[in-house]
Amino acid sequence: MSRRTAKKRLKKINQVQAPAAETPVSTSVTENQESVPATAAANAQNAAAEIPAVSPVPEAKAPSYEMFLQYQNAEFRIEIIAERVLEKCTAEGMDSSELKIYVKPEDHKAYYACAGGSSYIDL
Repeated sequence: MSRRTAKKRLKKINQVQAPAAETPVSTSVTENQESVPATAAANAQNAAAEIPAVSPVPEAKAPSYEMFLQYQNAEFRIEIIAERVLEKCTAEGMDSSELKIYVKPEDHKAYYACAGGSSYIDL
């Protein structure tokens, strides 16, 4: 199919869909609202009462592991870096939500950004 044919076809589709999108949808209820019989409402209540209680599913524990970063004869534990960053955030009064930590081992620094600001710690 050529570009011109595809363009014409797309234009036709858009013209057909545009009037349908512009028609307002009535949200008010017009007919008799009491058309549902009282027995149907009673059946719905009985059905809700018959549903058995669901027991809570035990949460799966994440596997424990240790993560190390090794770079040019230096080794850093990621958990310790994260703890130190969180301690510094709370000490400076920063909001630690949306925390992002960037480790730059060649500079021996861990940069971080959070909702309260950004800074770094020495590794």
